[in-house]
Amino acid sequence: MKKEIKQPKVVLSKLWAWIILVFLAVLDASLDMIFSNSRGLQSFFWKPIANFLGIQHAILGVPILLIIFFVAVKVGAFLEKKIEKIQYAEELVLTTLVIFYGLFDLWLISVYFFNFTLFKSHLYLIPIFIVIGIVYSWWAEKKLKNEKRK
Repeated sequence: MKKEIKQPKVVLSKLWAWIILVFLAVLDASLDMIFSNSRGLQSFFWKPIANFLGIQHAILGVPILLIIFFVAVKVGAFLEKKIEKIQYAEELVLTTLVIFYGLFDLWLISVYFFNFTLFKSHLYLIPIFIVIGIVYSWWAEKKLKNEKRK
């Protein structure tokens, strides 16, 4: 009888991570459409894509965003497996992405609903989110490596 390997509790399963990412992407696009009239599509990253594909409403950009996330997760997981030799690399990258995007959506909700203006631009949050993601990833990597040794 084969011993069943249990997934560690420090990362989300792929299914739940993707469900949460889809929800967060739809929430982000909805907030953008409702509160800023799809101005998010005018950012330096989205404007060329939106113009090329003829997208005028943020909700129509969700599939493109999910494709970008899919490619980023696969590349990140590949690098994580090769460099750190972690068994649950894709789950780790997905969970880190969920944390990033969840924090960003929380910031959007605080700005739109509660007029939270400590940061004038979302670009100021990038270093903060990177630090949070790195700290979580290091902690989760350590836990995953310890579970592998057991």
